[in-house]
Amino acid sequence: MTPRASMPYRPDIDGLRALAVVLVVLGHAGVPGFGGGFFGVDVFFVISGFLITGLLVEEFRATGRFDAARFYERRVRRLLPAFAIVMATTLALAAVLLSPAELARHAKEASWAAAWMANIHQVWSDTSYFGETRESGLFLHAWSLSVEEQFYLLWPILLLAAWRLARGASGLRRVVPLATVMAFAWGVWRAHVDPVSAYFLPDARAWQLMIGACAFLWVDRHGSSARAPWLGALGFVLVVFAVVGVDKSSGNLVLLSALPTFGATLILVAGAGGFGGVTGALGSPWPVAVGRVSYGWYLWHWPALVLAAVVLPGSVLGVLLAVAVSFALAHATHRWVEQPIRRARSDDPRPVVVLGVVGSIAMALVALQVARIAAPPPTQQAEEGRHPLQAAVTVPEIYAAGCDDWYRTAELKPCYVPPWSEGAPTVVVAGDSIGLQWFPAIRSMFQRRGWNVVVLTKSACAMVDRPLFYERIGREYTECAEWRDSVSQFIRDTRPERVILGSAGSYAFDEAEWTEGTIEVLSEMSAPGRRIDILGPSPTLPFDGVACLMRHHSGLPSAVSEVRCAVPLEDARWVDVERWLAAAATRVPGVRFIETSTVVCPGTNCAAWNAGRLVFRDAQHLNADFTLSVEGELESRLGVAGSGR
Repeated sequence: MTPRASMPYRPDIDGLRALAVVLVVLGHAGVPGFGGGFFGVDVFFVISGFLITGLLVEEFRATGRFDAARFYERRVRRLLPAFAIVMATTLALAAVLLSPAELARHAKEASWAAAWMANIHQVWSDTSYFGETRESGLFLHAWSLSVEEQFYLLWPILLLAAWRLARGASGLRRVVPLATVMAFAWGVWRAHVDPVSAYFLPDARAWQLMIGACAFLWVDRHGSSARAPWLGALGFVLVVFAVVGVDKSSGNLVLLSALPTFGATLILVAGAGGFGGVTGALGSPWPVAVGRVSYGWYLWHWPALVLAAVVLPGSVLGVLLAVAVSFALAHATHRWVEQPIRRARSDDPRPVVVLGVVGSIAMALVALQVARIAAPPPTQQAEEGRHPLQAAVTVPEIYAAGCDDWYRTAELKPCYVPPWSEGAPTVVVAGDSIGLQWFPAIRSMFQRRGWNVVVLTKSACAMVDRPLFYERIGREYTECAEWRDSVSQFIRDTRPERVILGSAGSYAFDEAEWTEGTIEVLSEMSAPGRRIDILGPSPTLPFDGVACLMRHHSGLPSAVSEVRCAVPLEDARWVDVERWLAAAATRVPGVRFIETSTVVCPGTNCAAWNAGRLVFRDAQHLNADFTLSVEGELESRLGVAGSGR
């Protein structure tokens, strides 16, 4: 039987795991001051690289080779059983709480996670990790597990090759740090070029696991240090500063992740010198107890937060319950699943590895089958018919015209809406998708009076002349600024009689940025005799309107209004932004602010289904048919009744 690789147990490492998982949970729970809580994942990567490299090096010393079967047996025992239970439980709850369409989406994501490719799915589906809502994918957080497992397909082989070529641990201490520096440089460059894929894929993340390897090699060579307490304190400061002093809009996230990564590395190195100071605190009973259940808590916390947002939308109580219940489930999973399975030993590890591979494939196939049953393929849907609420969703036809290139280019692509009459007065409609959701009504009211209509649109681009960090792409949205300048130039060149601007109210600008940035845009477009209207941001829901309605109805709602999918108007509207835009409008001649919240929600509540119509097609965009239904009210507010040739 092959000698088992082993390392002395260090309680401070469990305490460091506790720190990492607490940061992640608090960040995901939206606790103020923990905007950088996602950096806890970086700490996990460093710990993993430290421990796995340590086990491999000890094995190389003992046997001179790499026992792949034993290595992957440990990975299977460590990861798969708990994940299988979380996945099965989560999908079962989703089947009860969510609509079939939502269940299908989550089940497809679960299939990728079961195959340890959740990170690849996030990149291919163009998902924003930082732009997620609590109704995001139930298995979004599994991306980090996939990164580790993909890394460990190659790392043991590369490490063994370096061990043999460089002749032992002394050679590794030269090769691995150099490779880590190169991997770090690659990751920073990748994050600059393509921040989304760099965040999720292992090539840009490898350096964080490799720096954990460097920490082990340092400890293995030098052991304890008289400076250990200072190293631990500095490492803790770096981790905490990253969490409270850095957020998703701070810049290149791979570069910024060096703070928690180096911090965790210093703490691991300090821990080899005894357990005083920070490492002593981390090695105390309470952090160790939390650290031991950290894997389970990480698995459970995100589905709990997502499902809590369904049951108690927008509720602080729901968040607190999700955190508490997920911790209790983590403790139960650790005690009755993880520990018994990890303690079991077998003389031949190969059956466990085979079982792990077969089990992962089986889980992925089961999840795909759940998705297929919940939402049949398009051809079958055509035969059986979609849910009536899905069929009721309508979008502005302008999006099929190719006017919007989103963040892919800064090029301005004016859409001249037919029919076009030379010499007729012209109205230019410009803005993001929230502004352009009013296009069906605007087109109807102006074309009935013989006006030409031109559309200029770019999704997620505010008509505010201020830099904008775009969460979806993980960097400043420079294409928006360039495009917005082109809009102003287009209006100056074409001299339309009217301009209508519209943006969402969710952009993270403060009062001065909203007010002064809007004034600068308006001043660029203003001209004698030209009227400019600013459409106020429409209200938003804390949930997907169609999904909420589908949870409660197998067909179209029979009631005039669906109160279970509604929130108070004052909670849904952007009151401050409306006030700031109105103030900006008064400071530029020829500009008027048009309030739209009471058009969308004429009562005290804002509902996804109201007056027998679908109002919202998701959480923030209005259904195109709805905008047509309120054309008369919008027409009155825009003062179009007397407009004409």
